[in-house]
Amino acid sequence: MKHFIKQGLSGEAPDTSHFHARIRPELESMYAAIKPKLETSRPFIYMGSSGKGEGVSTVGWALAYYVAMREKEECLFIDGDINNPSIRTTSEMPDQGLHEFLEGDTEFRELPFPTELVSLAAIHSGHHLDRFVRLAEEKVEKLVAESTRYYRAVIFNARPGFSKFNEQWARHSDLVLLVASYRSTKREILRQTLRGFKQADINIDGLVFNKQEYPIPDFLYRRI
Repeated sequence: MKHFIKQGLSGEAPDTSHFHARIRPELESMYAAIKPKLETSRPFIYMGSSGKGEGVSTVGWALAYYVAMREKEECLFIDGDINNPSIRTTSEMPDQGLHEFLEGDTEFRELPFPTELVSLAAIHSGHHLDRFVRLAEEKVEKLVAESTRYYRAVIFNARPGFSKFNEQWARHSDLVLLVASYRSTKREILRQTLRGFKQADINIDGLVFNKQEYPIPDFLYRRI
Protein backbone atom coordinates (compact mmCIF):
# COMPACT_ATOMS: atom_id res chain seq x y z
CA MET A 1 0.00 0.00 0.00
CA LYS A 2 2.91 2.39 0.61
CA HIS A 3 3.63 3.06 -3.05
CA PHE A 4 -0.04 3.55 -3.83
CA ILE A 5 -0.96 5.86 -1.02
CA LYS A 6 1.85 8.47 -1.04
CA GLN A 7 0.68 10.63 -3.94
CA GLY A 8 -0.05 10.53 -7.63
CA LEU A 9 2.48 11.13 -10.37
CA SER A 10 1.30 14.71 -10.77
CA GLY A 11 1.59 15.39 -7.04
CA GLU A 12 -2.10 15.32 -6.13
CA ALA A 13 -3.36 13.67 -2.95
CA PRO A 14 -4.45 10.02 -3.27
CA ASP A 15 -8.02 9.46 -4.41
CA THR A 16 -10.04 6.60 -5.86
CA SER A 17 -8.79 7.33 -9.39
CA HIS A 18 -5.41 5.96 -8.34
CA PHE A 19 -6.84 2.44 -8.25
CA HIS A 20 -6.37 0.40 -11.41
CA ALA A 21 -9.20 0.99 -13.89
CA ARG A 22 -9.99 -2.74 -13.89
CA ILE A 23 -10.66 -2.98 -10.16
CA ARG A 24 -12.19 0.43 -9.53
CA PRO A 25 -15.67 -0.68 -10.75
CA GLU A 26 -15.47 -3.69 -8.41
CA LEU A 27 -14.66 -1.45 -5.45
CA GLU A 28 -17.39 0.97 -6.42
CA SER A 29 -19.87 -1.92 -6.53
CA MET A 30 -18.89 -3.01 -3.02
CA TYR A 31 -19.08 0.58 -1.81
CA ALA A 32 -22.57 0.95 -3.33
CA ALA A 33 -23.66 -2.26 -1.58
CA ILE A 34 -22.63 -1.00 1.86
CA LYS A 35 -23.72 2.60 1.24
CA PRO A 36 -27.21 2.09 2.78
CA LYS A 37 -25.55 1.09 6.06
CA LEU A 38 -23.20 4.06 5.84
CA GLU A 39 -26.19 6.36 5.47
CA THR A 40 -27.82 5.14 8.68
CA SER A 41 -24.94 4.10 10.95
CA ARG A 42 -21.22 3.63 11.46
CA PRO A 43 -21.03 0.01 10.29
CA PHE A 44 -18.75 -2.72 11.56
CA ILE A 45 -18.11 -4.80 8.43
CA TYR A 46 -16.99 -8.44 8.74
CA MET A 47 -14.97 -9.77 5.80
CA GLY A 48 -14.22 -13.48 5.79
CA SER A 49 -13.51 -16.43 3.50
CA SER A 50 -13.92 -20.18 3.47
CA GLY A 51 -10.21 -20.95 3.33
CA LYS A 52 -6.68 -19.58 3.14
CA GLY A 53 -5.43 -17.74 0.08
CA GLU A 54 -8.82 -16.40 -1.03
CA GLY A 55 -7.54 -12.81 -1.01
CA VAL A 56 -9.75 -11.52 1.79
CA SER A 57 -7.02 -9.35 3.31
CA THR A 58 -6.23 -7.78 -0.08
CA VAL A 59 -9.90 -7.08 -0.78
CA GLY A 60 -10.46 -5.87 2.79
CA TRP A 61 -7.53 -3.46 2.66
CA ALA A 62 -8.61 -2.11 -0.73
CA LEU A 63 -12.20 -1.62 0.46
CA ALA A 64 -11.02 0.12 3.64
CA TYR A 65 -8.93 2.57 1.61
CA TYR A 66 -11.74 3.09 -0.87
CA VAL A 67 -14.40 3.77 1.76
CA ALA A 68 -12.09 6.18 3.61
CA MET A 69 -11.47 8.08 0.37
CA ARG A 70 -15.14 8.20 -0.60
CA GLU A 71 -16.45 9.11 2.84
CA LYS A 72 -13.61 11.56 3.54
CA GLU A 73 -13.78 10.57 7.20
CA GLU A 74 -11.46 8.40 9.27
CA CYS A 75 -12.09 4.67 8.91
CA LEU A 76 -10.46 1.66 10.57
CA PHE A 77 -9.05 -1.65 9.35
CA ILE A 78 -8.73 -4.44 11.97
CA ASP A 79 -6.59 -7.51 11.33
CA GLY A 80 -8.73 -10.15 12.98
CA ASP A 81 -6.78 -13.17 11.72
CA ILE A 82 -4.82 -13.99 14.85
CA ASN A 83 -3.38 -17.17 13.29
CA ASN A 84 -2.09 -15.75 10.00
CA PRO A 85 -1.92 -11.95 10.31
CA SER A 86 -2.09 -9.72 7.25
CA ILE A 87 -0.25 -6.90 9.05
CA ARG A 88 3.38 -7.62 9.81
CA THR A 89 4.15 -5.97 13.13
CA THR A 90 7.24 -3.81 13.58
CA SER A 91 8.79 -1.93 16.49
CA GLU A 92 7.09 1.24 15.24
CA MET A 93 3.63 -0.19 15.87
CA PRO A 94 1.81 -0.28 19.21
CA ASP A 95 2.76 -3.07 21.61
CA GLN A 96 -0.94 -3.88 21.95
CA GLY A 97 -3.09 -5.46 19.27
CA LEU A 98 -6.36 -7.35 19.04
CA HIS A 99 -4.93 -10.37 20.90
CA GLU A 100 -3.84 -8.24 23.87
CA PHE A 101 -7.20 -6.46 23.95
CA LEU A 102 -9.10 -9.75 24.12
CA GLU A 103 -6.97 -11.35 26.82
CA GLY A 104 -6.20 -8.39 29.07
CA ASP A 105 -7.02 -4.90 30.26
CA THR A 106 -5.72 -3.02 27.22
CA GLU A 107 -7.85 -0.01 26.36
CA PHE A 108 -9.17 0.39 22.83
CA ARG A 109 -7.49 3.76 22.25
CA GLU A 110 -4.09 2.11 22.70
CA LEU A 111 -4.63 -0.10 19.63
CA PRO A 112 -5.05 2.03 16.44
CA PHE A 113 -2.05 3.32 14.51
CA PRO A 114 -1.94 5.53 11.39
CA THR A 115 -1.49 4.28 7.83
CA GLU A 116 -0.20 6.22 4.83
CA LEU A 117 -3.71 7.51 4.22
CA VAL A 118 -4.61 10.20 6.74
CA SER A 119 -8.23 9.05 6.90
CA LEU A 120 -7.43 5.37 7.58
CA ALA A 121 -6.14 3.80 10.80
CA ALA A 122 -5.42 0.13 11.53
CA ILE A 123 -5.16 -2.37 14.38
CA HIS A 124 -2.80 -5.34 14.14
CA SER A 125 -3.72 -8.80 15.39
CA GLY A 126 -1.24 -8.82 18.28
CA HIS A 127 2.27 -9.90 19.24
CA HIS A 128 1.52 -13.12 21.16
CA LEU A 129 -0.09 -15.26 18.51
CA ASP A 130 1.02 -18.56 20.03
CA ARG A 131 -1.01 -18.00 23.18
CA PHE A 132 -4.62 -19.02 23.60
CA VAL A 133 -7.16 -16.20 23.50
CA ARG A 134 -10.12 -16.56 25.83
CA LEU A 135 -12.78 -14.83 23.75
CA ALA A 136 -15.36 -13.16 25.97
CA GLU A 137 -18.49 -11.80 24.30
CA GLU A 138 -18.31 -8.60 26.32
CA LYS A 139 -14.83 -7.96 24.89
CA VAL A 140 -16.14 -8.28 21.35
CA GLU A 141 -19.10 -6.02 22.12
CA LYS A 142 -16.78 -3.43 23.66
CA LEU A 143 -14.42 -3.36 20.68
CA VAL A 144 -17.27 -3.11 18.18
CA ALA A 145 -18.92 -0.31 20.20
CA GLU A 146 -15.69 1.63 20.70
CA SER A 147 -14.45 1.31 17.12
CA THR A 148 -17.76 2.40 15.58
CA ARG A 149 -17.93 5.29 18.05
CA TYR A 150 -14.66 6.77 16.81
CA TYR A 151 -14.56 5.69 13.14
CA ARG A 152 -16.86 6.22 10.17
CA ALA A 153 -16.64 2.56 9.16
CA VAL A 154 -14.71 -0.46 10.40
CA ILE A 155 -13.44 -3.29 8.18
CA PHE A 156 -12.73 -6.46 10.18
CA ASN A 157 -10.46 -8.91 8.35
CA ALA A 158 -11.54 -12.29 9.80
CA ARG A 159 -9.58 -15.51 9.83
CA PRO A 160 -10.68 -18.15 7.30
CA GLY A 161 -13.56 -20.55 7.81
CA PHE A 162 -16.27 -20.70 10.45
CA SER A 163 -15.49 -21.16 14.14
CA LYS A 164 -16.64 -19.89 17.54
CA PHE A 165 -14.09 -17.07 17.18
CA ASN A 166 -15.51 -15.98 13.83
CA GLU A 167 -19.08 -16.51 14.99
CA GLN A 168 -18.66 -13.98 17.78
CA TRP A 169 -17.41 -11.27 15.43
CA ALA A 170 -19.93 -11.97 12.68
CA ARG A 171 -22.80 -11.96 15.17
CA HIS A 172 -21.91 -8.44 16.31
CA SER A 173 -21.28 -7.07 12.81
CA ASP A 174 -23.60 -4.87 10.77
CA LEU A 175 -22.61 -6.54 7.49
CA VAL A 176 -21.07 -9.95 6.77
CA LEU A 177 -19.20 -10.34 3.48
CA LEU A 178 -17.40 -13.46 2.25
CA VAL A 179 -14.64 -13.48 -0.36
CA ALA A 180 -14.28 -16.36 -2.81
CA SER A 181 -11.43 -16.81 -5.27
CA TYR A 182 -12.50 -17.39 -8.85
CA ARG A 183 -11.45 -20.88 -10.02
CA SER A 184 -9.67 -21.74 -6.76
CA THR A 185 -12.26 -21.72 -3.97
CA LYS A 186 -13.27 -25.30 -3.19
CA ARG A 187 -17.03 -25.64 -3.52
CA GLU A 188 -17.43 -28.07 -0.63
CA ILE A 189 -15.33 -25.94 1.73
CA LEU A 190 -17.39 -22.90 0.81
CA ARG A 191 -20.58 -24.88 1.42
CA GLN A 192 -19.32 -25.97 4.85
CA THR A 193 -18.59 -22.36 5.76
CA LEU A 194 -22.00 -21.20 4.57
CA ARG A 195 -23.66 -24.01 6.56
CA GLY A 196 -21.83 -22.90 9.68
CA PHE A 197 -23.12 -19.35 9.38
CA LYS A 198 -26.62 -20.58 8.57
CA GLN A 199 -26.73 -22.92 11.58
CA ALA A 200 -25.59 -20.03 13.76
CA ASP A 201 -28.45 -17.96 12.29
CA ILE A 202 -26.05 -15.36 10.86
CA ASN A 203 -26.99 -13.85 7.51
CA ILE A 204 -24.40 -13.48 4.75
CA ASP A 205 -25.00 -10.07 3.20
CA GLY A 206 -22.73 -10.50 0.19
CA LEU A 207 -20.32 -12.81 -1.64
CA VAL A 208 -17.34 -11.11 -3.29
CA PHE A 209 -15.60 -12.94 -6.14
CA ASN A 210 -11.89 -12.19 -6.25
CA LYS A 211 -11.40 -12.54 -10.01
CA GLN A 212 -7.88 -13.75 -10.40
CA GLU A 213 -7.85 -13.37 -14.16
CA TYR A 214 -7.79 -9.59 -13.65
CA PRO A 215 -4.33 -8.01 -13.38
CA ILE A 216 -4.11 -6.83 -9.78
CA PRO A 217 -1.56 -4.04 -9.18
CA ASP A 218 1.42 -4.72 -6.94
CA PHE A 219 0.38 -2.08 -4.40
CA LEU A 220 -2.55 -4.21 -3.30
CA TYR A 221 -0.14 -6.91 -2.13
CA ARG A 222 2.15 -4.61 -0.20
CA ARG A 223 1.99 -4.65 3.57
CA ILE A 224 2.29 -1.79 6.00
